[in-house]
Amino acid sequence: MLNLTGVRDFPSPTCATIMKPMFMTKRLAIGAVALAALPSAAGAQTAAPLLEPKPILVPGIYETESRNSAFQDQPVKSRTCIGSADFDAFRGETMAQYQKAPQFSNDCQLSDTKSLTNGFAFAMQCKGTKTILTFHFAKDLVSSTIETLIVDAPRYSSSILTMMRRIGDCPGQAPGKPL
Repeated sequence: MLNLTGVRDFPSPTCATIMKPMFMTKRLAIGAVALAALPSAAGAQTAAPLLEPKPILVPGIYETESRNSAFQDQPVKSRTCIGSADFDAFRGETMAQYQKAPQFSNDCQLSDTKSLTNGFAFAMQCKGTKTILTFHFAKDLVSSTIETLIVDAPRYSSSILTMMRRIGDCPGQAPGKPL
């Protein structure tokens, strides 16, 4: 016989103390499976909201240095303008660029974004390669890592680390405002 909570009532206390937890454990396990299935139903760019403060991104000119693990003694330096209003805008614009780029949208599959304490990450699987891109943010600093695995030739796989430091505003940008 079921009571109002959906748990069976048992005639003897001994049986009840043994069986009620078994029914509750089964119910919790089913609930956990249902909750675990929810994130996979979400589309790309629908990362769960952060419970902590969002990472900080300040728009402006960033001085960058990139190093490829295969060519460690050949850093690439440049300056780039990041005009995104904030972290959410940067993440949205980054994902949109990958989703719309013909070289990726035709031959690759993008994962959902995964929120990190101080940034985000996503993966991309293309024919013969697997790539994980990770972005980390701190005030006036951004770092990104691109880990690429070449499935048929793992020894040629590499990672690229890019460090970016804000050095000023973009041309035509009001101080501290997005473009």
